[in-house]
Amino acid sequence: MIWLLLGLHLAVIGALATGGRPLGRFALLAGALPLAVTSVWAVVHAGTTSPLVVDQLWVEGLDLGFRFRMDALAALMTLLISGIGTVVFVYAFGYFSPSAQGLQRFAATLLAFSASMLGLVWADSIWTLFIFWELTSVTSFLLVGHKHEDDSVQAAARRALMITGGGGLALLAGFLLLADNSGTVVISDLSVAGGSTGTLAAVLIMVAAATKSAQIPFHVWLPGAMAAPTPVSAYLHSATMVKAGVLLIAVTGPFFTESETWKWLGLTFGITSMLWGAVGALRHSDGKLILAWGTISQLGLLITLLSLGSAKATFAAISLLFAHALFKAALFLVIGEIDVRTGTRDITQLGGLYRTMPVTFAAAVAAGASMAGIPPLLGFAAKEAAIEAVLGLEGLELAIAATTVIGGAVLTVAYTTRFLFGVFGPGPAVDISPAKLTLAGPGWLLAAASVVGFLALGLANDIVGPAAIELDADAAVYSLLRWPGLTAGLAVSVGVVIIGLGLGARLRSFTPTTPIPRGANLADDFLDGVLEGARRVTARVQHGSLPVYVATMAATAAAASLPFLAALNADVLIAWDRPLQAFVGAAVVLTAFASARVGSRLGAAVALGAVGVGVSGLFVLHGAPDLLLTQLLVETVVVVGFVIGLGHLSSNFPPVGTTWRSIRLGVAGLGGLGVMVALAASASQPAGRPPIGEIADQAVVTGGGQNVVNVILTDIRGLDTLGEVVVIGTVALGILALTRTQRETGRNRR
Repeated sequence: MIWLLLGLHLAVIGALATGGRPLGRFALLAGALPLAVTSVWAVVHAGTTSPLVVDQLWVEGLDLGFRFRMDALAALMTLLISGIGTVVFVYAFGYFSPSAQGLQRFAATLLAFSASMLGLVWADSIWTLFIFWELTSVTSFLLVGHKHEDDSVQAAARRALMITGGGGLALLAGFLLLADNSGTVVISDLSVAGGSTGTLAAVLIMVAAATKSAQIPFHVWLPGAMAAPTPVSAYLHSATMVKAGVLLIAVTGPFFTESETWKWLGLTFGITSMLWGAVGALRHSDGKLILAWGTISQLGLLITLLSLGSAKATFAAISLLFAHALFKAALFLVIGEIDVRTGTRDITQLGGLYRTMPVTFAAAVAAGASMAGIPPLLGFAAKEAAIEAVLGLEGLELAIAATTVIGGAVLTVAYTTRFLFGVFGPGPAVDISPAKLTLAGPGWLLAAASVVGFLALGLANDIVGPAAIELDADAAVYSLLRWPGLTAGLAVSVGVVIIGLGLGARLRSFTPTTPIPRGANLADDFLDGVLEGARRVTARVQHGSLPVYVATMAATAAAASLPFLAALNADVLIAWDRPLQAFVGAAVVLTAFASARVGSRLGAAVALGAVGVGVSGLFVLHGAPDLLLTQLLVETVVVVGFVIGLGHLSSNFPPVGTTWRSIRLGVAGLGGLGVMVALAASASQPAGRPPIGEIADQAVVTGGGQNVVNVILTDIRGLDTLGEVVVIGTVALGILALTRTQRETGRNRR
C-alpha cells in the first residue's frame, strides 16, 4: 500500500505539473485527493502494534535501496501530514483568488512536499531518510519562493534552503557514522553508538535536527519563511517540515543513550530556543511572525523533552507534537483568513473582530487556549504531561528543565493572550469582506479537533500511546488525563496560566518597534560573502589559459605521487623483459621531447601521434595485440582530428619564452615521474595473487566467450568499457562536426 500511495502522489503531481493549467483553482482540490486517501489509510493504521515493512533493493552490494516502515509513530505522523494537508489544500482553494497565477504549479509543489514528508516519516534506511529529507528542503524552498518576483521572498527562500540543506549534509555524515558502527543501514536495526564515534554522530545528527526544526542559532530561516502564502506557513512551518527535526531526534535518540553530549546539546538547543522564541513572539506585531516565533519556542520544548531521555518526557513530547500540529495549524489558518478579509495581519491595526467574525473568534480562542494549556482542550492534557515529566526529574536536570519549561509556558500564555486581544479585542473598526466556507471552515475544523481530542481522550491515547511506546517501552504506563488530580503539576499549571494571562494582558497595548532581523541579515551576508569569495577565486583560477590548466593538473598529479616514494621497493624493478623494449621506450621519450620542442602545429600533431605509435609497440612487446589495435585506432582518430582542427589556426605556435617553455617541460617531466613512482609503488606492495586462472575458467562458463580479454572487457569491466566507447564515440562526433564545419567554410570561401 505504501508504494501505491506514493505512486498516487507522483501521478497527481505529474498530472498537475503538465496539464493542470486549465483547472485553475480546482488544481488545489485535485491535489487534496491523494492526501485524503492517505489520511483514511492512516486512520486505519493509527496505534498499530504490527509494523508494516516494504523495501526495494537497488544496488545489493552497497545496500542501496528504498525501505519503508509503517509503525505507530509513522502512523501518527502520517495522520498529521495527510489529514492537515487535506484541510490546507481546501483552505488554499478559498485563500487564492480565481485570477491567481501559477496555482497548478503551487498545487503540484505542495503535493510534492507532502509526498516527501510521507517518505521521510516512513523511511527505515539511512539512504531513504536522507533522500526524502533533502526533498523536503528543496520543495519547501520552491513553496517559500512562490512569489519569486519579490527580492525579499527570494532571499528568504534561499536562506531556508541553505540552512536546511546544510543540515542535510550533517545528517548524512552522522548517519554514515551510525551505519559504520552498527554494520547496517536499516534504521530500526541500528545499535547504540558509544565512544568518539557516537559523540561525533550525536553532534552531527542533533545539528541537522536543529537546522530543520529552526532551533537557535539556525532559527533565522523560519521567520523569513513567513513571506510564503499562509497555506504554506500553516502546513510546512507548524505541522510538517519543522517537525522533521523533532522526529529525527525521537527516532535516533535511543542510539545515543550512552552519550551525555546528545542530552546536553539537545537541552541547549531546546531551552535556548524555547525561551528566545517566546520572547521573539512578544516582540512582533505581525500575526504570522508571532505564531512563527511561537513555533520556534514550542519546538524547543519538544526537543528539550526528547533530550531528557526519560519515558515520561518522551510520552509528553509525542503528546505535545500531536496537539501542537492541530492548534498551531488552526491559528495560522485563522490569521490567514483575517489577512484576506481585512487586508492586514498587524495586531496593532486590528481589533473588535469578535463581533464581526464570531465563528473565527471562537476557533481562534479554542486553538489559542489549547496552545496556552487551558482545559478542556488537548493542549492542556499534553502540557500537563510535560510539566509532570520535568517535575519528576532530580538534581541539576530538575533545576534547569523545570525552571525553563515553566518559564517558557508562562511566556506562551502571555504571547497567546496578547495575540488574541490584539486581533479580536477592543480596537478600531475594520472593514471585512464576506466570509467563504473554504477559507473559514478548515480553521474551525482543526480548532474543533483540539476540543474533540480532549473530550475523546481515550482515542487520543490510542494514537499517542503506541507511538511513544515505539520509542521507549517504559512509556506504556503513561496516558493523557482529563483531570490529573490535585497534584503539584496542576498547581504549577494554574500558576502558569494566571501569571501568563496577567503578563499578556499588560502587554496587549504594547506596540513594539519592529526588531531588526540581525540573525537573518548575518546569514544573508555570510551567503553573499561565500558567493563573492567563490567568484573571486573562480576569476583567479578559471582565467581561460589552457596551458596553465594543463600545467596545474600535471603538477598536482606529480605532487600526489610524493607519498608513494616511501613505499618504493627497488627489488621489484627491472630494466626490461627484452632489449627491444628499451629501444621502443627510448623512441617514445625522444618523440615526446620532439613534440614539446617542435614549432609547427602540424609537426607537433605528427610527433604526438608518433608517441602513441611507440606506446602501441610496447603493447605488442608485452603481448597485448588488442590494446595495440585500440591504441592505433585512437591515435589515428586523434591525429586526423588535429589535422582537421589545425586547418583553422596558424601554421606555427605563437612565440614562447624560455621560462614558460622550461616550466612546461619541467611539469611534463614531473608528471611522467609521478606516474612512474605511483606504478612502481603499486608493484612494490602487491595486493595478492592475480585471479587470472579463475577469470580464465569463468570466461567460458559464466561469460560465454572463448576470448578471455573480450569477456573481461564486456562483463567484468562492462561499465569501464562502456565509458571508453562513449569517449571514442564523442571524439568521432567531434571530428565529424569539425569536418562539416571545414566543408561549409570552404563553400563560403568559394
